[in-house]
Amino acid sequence: MNGKELAFRYVETHRELYPITFLTETVGVSRAGYYKWLKSGPKISQEERDKPLLIKMLSLYHTHGGNLGNERFINELKSKYQIVIGYKRITRMRERYLMPLKTKRRRPRKKDQMPHITIKNLLNRNFKAIRPGIKFCVDITYLEIIKPKKDFMYLCSIMDLYNNEIVAYSIGEYQDQGLVNRALDCLAEKGYKKGALLHSDQGSQFTNYGYCSRLKEMRLTQSMSRRGNCWDNACIESFFGKLKTEMPGFTVPETAEEMNQAVEDYIAYYNHVRPQLKLKMSPVNYRVQSAA
Repeated sequence: MNGKELAFRYVETHRELYPITFLTETVGVSRAGYYKWLKSGPKISQEERDKPLLIKMLSLYHTHGGNLGNERFINELKSKYQIVIGYKRITRMRERYLMPLKTKRRRPRKKDQMPHITIKNLLNRNFKAIRPGIKFCVDITYLEIIKPKKDFMYLCSIMDLYNNEIVAYSIGEYQDQGLVNRALDCLAEKGYKKGALLHSDQGSQFTNYGYCSRLKEMRLTQSMSRRGNCWDNACIESFFGKLKTEMPGFTVPETAEEMNQAVEDYIAYYNHVRPQLKLKMSPVNYRVQSAA
């Protein structure tokens, strides 16, 4: 196979990723010569044409634990490799070469007991913040382990609504006030604006006098969802759903120690690497670029 043949095959293989004029100039052949070869030369299989794109898709697939949907795949290909690709091709490539996107049915939540204290819904589903450190939401979720026996651990997370970054969290064996207090300690170390809003649901951990007093000491403004309205705290609920669906793409923790490490690793991935659709980048990258 001569040099021109190799050049034409290179153009043919990469033509769906880059403009043909750019490719022919890069490899030193004419556009007309390529089209002439295309009419008379040997045909390249679909697998060969897919290979350059597939290599890049596999890199992104493993980076994100197999959790990228079509839109985030398209955004990441454009952001990382300057490749523009349509839904039709990305769907075909995923169906042909990659495992399907994992989904997980969520466990229904039990209704909480009546709250100790009733707090107004100051957030009122306004999930936008004009700068970091002024508006947060907090919630608790369960995490299942199977060794040394089947049991649950609990994760309390605090999200900054400016960029959906998880700025504080705690994980433990008990869903108690200590779990929440450790997350608040973490938030205090992270820093925030005095008077910042902290929104929660009506779980007993967020309605007792101890929690309310702690927020006053920290000079945080308390806000609480209406009873039976999970959408009032949708952002943090969405994060928990992503964690439970996507974390198994990286690891399946079985013990408490493994779960602690898996949660730490996933939150680092979520904050620093995982692109969000509305931001087009990770939460930390968005905060850093906005500050610059």
